[in-house]
Amino acid sequence: MASDGPSHLLSLKVMRVSRPELAAAWQPFYSSSPSFSAHSSASILSLQGSSPLPGHPKTLRDLTHASELLTLPSSFGSIQLGETFSSCLCINNEALTEVELKQVRVEMQTATSKMVLSDLDESGSQKMLRVGDSLETIVHHEIKELGQHVLACAVTYRLPANARPVPGAAEDDSDPSLLTFRKFYKFAVTNPLSVKTKVHTTRSPSASFTPKERDKVFLEVHIQNLAPGAIHFEKMQFECADNWIAQDINSEAIFDRSFATMQSQDTRQYIYILTPKTPSLIAPNPAPGSMIPLGRLDISWRSLFGEPGRLLTSMLTRRIPFPPVQQPVSAIPSYLKRTVAGSVPSRPHSPQSFASRPVSPPPRPASPFTNRPASAQIVRPQSPQTIIAPSLSTHATDLDVTLLLKHLPRENIEIEKPFTATFSLAVTRNLELGRRKLMFAVQHLRPPKVSHLPIILDASSPRLPSSGFSTPMSANSPFNYAIAHQKILDAAIKSAVAEPGADEGPRPSMPDSLLPPPYFEGQDELKSSSDGVIATGPSAIILPAVEASTSEGTSDSPIVQDFQLTFVPIQQGFSTIGGLRILLVEDTSGETDTESHPHKHTKVHTLKEYGVIAEVWAK
Repeated sequence: MASDGPSHLLSLKVMRVSRPELAAAWQPFYSSSPSFSAHSSASILSLQGSSPLPGHPKTLRDLTHASELLTLPSSFGSIQLGETFSSCLCINNEALTEVELKQVRVEMQTATSKMVLSDLDESGSQKMLRVGDSLETIVHHEIKELGQHVLACAVTYRLPANARPVPGAAEDDSDPSLLTFRKFYKFAVTNPLSVKTKVHTTRSPSASFTPKERDKVFLEVHIQNLAPGAIHFEKMQFECADNWIAQDINSEAIFDRSFATMQSQDTRQYIYILTPKTPSLIAPNPAPGSMIPLGRLDISWRSLFGEPGRLLTSMLTRRIPFPPVQQPVSAIPSYLKRTVAGSVPSRPHSPQSFASRPVSPPPRPASPFTNRPASAQIVRPQSPQTIIAPSLSTHATDLDVTLLLKHLPRENIEIEKPFTATFSLAVTRNLELGRRKLMFAVQHLRPPKVSHLPIILDASSPRLPSSGFSTPMSANSPFNYAIAHQKILDAAIKSAVAEPGADEGPRPSMPDSLLPPPYFEGQDELKSSSDGVIATGPSAIILPAVEASTSEGTSDSPIVQDFQLTFVPIQQGFSTIGGLRILLVEDTSGETDTESHPHKHTKVHTLKEYGVIAEVWAK
């Protein structure tokens, strides 16, 4: 509450309209006195029972010290975002004569906006304030911004005929009897809720091959109560942006009973699933650093005394991360790094590794190792010949392929019973190169074969002398079930390829190209193995050739080819299916004479490799 001073004939007082609170008063507690216990039980705020226990005193106390009296806040108080600010303005006539009131203007000013709350312009009909009379008005404003707020009040009145003018208060020099005084009341707006969001995308291999599941966005919302008291939630609604469908997976009764009240400094989590309205076959590729709008949160609550509050957040977005920055190549050679690291032992008296020993014993003069050339290699008829596979060239093609999972019978998957999965291959072109003939192939991938055969020395070669410290090995070696299972699997696949069915239709002709071996390549080749589900049938399937016209092959109308793969689960429980390789077998122009050149000799290029293409649960 504030006053303008004795210089003007009118005074302005501003009071905040707020709800009262319960007055706190300490009262003594006597656990052994039945009369005081009965007096405490009679209070409407008492936590004790209505009738005392016979022979036992009451020991339950109310530590809030709340009484039955109501009290008004002694200060202006704190105003929080989302609340409705209410204020009462009172204009009093403290002069000894009547005063003509012309205008009362009330504004709410923030750092970014200015809003008129009340404008009482009495120019048309004169408003005369008698001696000791007052004029009251109440203004309301919903707080929607944080930071400093200013309540600006301006009062314009006309001096009586015989009154002395106030210096500097005249609004117009031509009319010195028209006076105006202004008052400003500043207050800060705090945030009652802290809203933090996290955006998650699907990481499951099965979901990444389904357009509807691939583009799903999981919005995690953390809400913390920063208000000094508890609040009671009335509504928590997510208004999604265009092209999104929101699904609230929180419990339906999350705002019922005790869960609707959040104490001060408490935090809650909410999950919303956003699905695009029109999922596309080809995954969108937004630019790194771009912002994708998701929606807004509309939260409504009430304070302890029923004061309403509402918060509408700004647009929640998802930021596309930038690719990781590659570290520059070090100018120090790798062998220098190893030398520096290996020359300094970790401890002064610790034994060094074998690589850091200073001198190795020289070879014996009569040893056959010294007379053997470095590049020589013993070739035996029994040793298997190493077949050099054709290298997979990194073909800089304008084609982009996307593997999609159309159907997978997840509910009917049982152990040792084959099931069929339907896939689609969506092909898009980045360049317009006219009419083209394209042929693709899909190839099953397996981990490379690892041989564990013991090394058998030739009888004619001299044996190495024993150092005397070797431990004799056991003569009985354990049976390796993994190698036996792999051999049986290889034999089954070879028999399936060698004996085609009699009722099979005509297969597409195979170009004169050699497919790469069906094994994983790279450092993680052994990590992509799947022992729970195996693929049946041929290791590679040649898809029918397609004719791509000028209008086909774009992101809006991709070329789609469907194919089916059969698998057999051999283990119960959760298993992954993989892997698969997409190959470009033929890429010829549509103007080529197919009669004189039935197939153009092209290299087989690997377009994409997938370690895991699906996840199943076998019963």
